[in-house]
Amino acid sequence: MVIPRSLREEAGVPEGSLLKVDVVRNGQFLVTAQLAIDRSVLTRGRLNRKQILRELVAAVDALRQDAKKKGLDKMPMSEINRAVAAARRDLKKKSKHLVK
Repeated sequence: MVIPRSLREEAGVPEGSLLKVDVVRNGQFLVTAQLAIDRSVLTRGRLNRKQILRELVAAVDALRQDAKKKGLDKMPMSEINRAVAAARRDLKKKSKHLVK
Protein backbone atom coordinates (compact mmCIF):
# COMPACT_ATOMS: atom_id res chain seq x y z
CA MET A 1 0.00 0.00 0.00
CA VAL A 2 1.41 3.37 -0.95
CA ILE A 3 0.73 6.36 1.28
CA PRO A 4 1.26 9.82 -0.19
CA ARG A 5 4.46 11.44 1.03
CA SER A 6 2.62 14.46 2.47
CA LEU A 7 0.41 12.24 4.68
CA ARG A 8 3.33 10.03 5.70
CA GLU A 9 5.47 13.03 6.69
CA GLU A 10 2.57 14.67 8.55
CA ALA A 11 2.04 11.47 10.55
CA GLY A 12 5.79 11.11 11.20
CA VAL A 13 5.98 7.64 9.67
CA PRO A 14 9.40 6.92 8.12
CA GLU A 15 9.57 5.64 4.56
CA GLY A 16 9.69 1.84 4.45
CA SER A 17 7.72 1.31 7.66
CA LEU A 18 5.43 -1.68 7.92
CA LEU A 19 1.85 -0.67 8.51
CA LYS A 20 -1.12 -2.52 9.96
CA VAL A 21 -4.50 -1.61 8.51
CA ASP A 22 -7.78 -2.30 10.34
CA VAL A 23 -11.35 -1.46 9.40
CA VAL A 24 -12.76 0.49 12.36
CA ARG A 25 -16.37 1.31 11.41
CA ASN A 26 -18.38 2.46 8.41
CA GLY A 27 -15.52 1.61 6.05
CA GLN A 28 -13.00 3.81 7.89
CA PHE A 29 -9.42 2.52 8.10
CA LEU A 30 -7.08 2.69 11.08
CA VAL A 31 -3.44 2.61 9.93
CA THR A 32 -0.80 1.85 12.58
CA ALA A 33 2.98 1.78 12.06
CA GLN A 34 4.33 -1.60 13.15
CA LEU A 35 8.06 -1.42 12.57
CA ALA A 36 10.44 1.22 11.30
CA ILE A 37 13.10 -0.15 8.98
CA ASP A 38 16.49 1.54 9.08
CA ARG A 39 17.41 1.60 5.39
CA SER A 40 21.07 2.42 6.11
CA VAL A 41 21.52 -0.99 7.75
CA LEU A 42 20.07 -2.73 4.71
CA THR A 43 21.99 -0.76 2.12
CA ARG A 44 25.31 -0.81 3.97
CA GLY A 45 27.87 -3.00 2.26
CA ARG A 46 28.47 -6.45 3.66
CA LEU A 47 31.17 -6.56 6.30
CA ASN A 48 34.16 -8.68 5.57
CA ARG A 49 35.30 -11.40 7.96
CA LYS A 50 37.99 -9.26 9.61
CA GLN A 51 35.53 -6.44 10.40
CA ILE A 52 33.03 -8.93 11.86
CA LEU A 53 35.73 -10.51 14.04
CA ARG A 54 36.87 -7.07 15.26
CA GLU A 55 33.31 -6.19 16.28
CA LEU A 56 32.92 -9.57 17.99
CA VAL A 57 36.19 -9.12 19.90
CA ALA A 58 35.06 -5.67 21.07
CA ALA A 59 31.68 -7.04 22.21
CA VAL A 60 33.26 -9.93 24.12
CA ASP A 61 35.75 -7.56 25.73
CA ALA A 62 32.92 -5.28 26.85
CA LEU A 63 31.06 -8.29 28.34
CA ARG A 64 34.18 -9.39 30.22
CA GLN A 65 34.75 -5.92 31.64
CA ASP A 66 31.10 -5.70 32.71
CA ALA A 67 31.32 -9.12 34.40
CA LYS A 68 34.50 -8.06 36.18
CA LYS A 69 32.83 -4.89 37.51
CA LYS A 70 29.89 -6.94 38.80
CA GLY A 71 32.13 -9.62 40.30
CA LEU A 72 30.76 -12.33 38.02
CA ASP A 73 34.17 -13.25 36.65
CA LYS A 74 35.04 -15.36 39.71
CA MET A 75 32.26 -17.96 39.64
CA PRO A 76 33.29 -21.39 40.96
CA MET A 77 32.99 -24.31 38.53
CA SER A 78 30.26 -25.93 40.66
CA GLU A 79 28.07 -22.83 40.28
CA ILE A 80 28.70 -22.75 36.53
CA ASN A 81 27.74 -26.44 36.26
CA ARG A 82 24.51 -25.84 38.20
CA ALA A 83 23.60 -22.91 35.94
CA VAL A 84 24.27 -24.96 32.79
CA ALA A 85 22.23 -27.89 34.13
CA ALA A 86 19.32 -25.59 34.96
CA ALA A 87 19.42 -24.00 31.51
CA ARG A 88 19.44 -27.44 29.88
CA ARG A 89 16.46 -28.54 32.00
CA ASP A 90 14.55 -25.43 30.93
CA LEU A 91 15.36 -26.14 27.28
CA LYS A 92 14.10 -29.72 27.60
CA LYS A 93 10.85 -28.53 29.19
CA LYS A 94 10.32 -25.95 26.44
CA SER A 95 11.10 -28.38 23.62
CA LYS A 96 8.70 -31.01 25.02
CA HIS A 97 5.88 -28.45 25.04
CA LEU A 98 6.63 -27.46 21.46
CA VAL A 99 6.43 -31.07 20.20
CA LYS A 100 2.92 -31.59 21.57
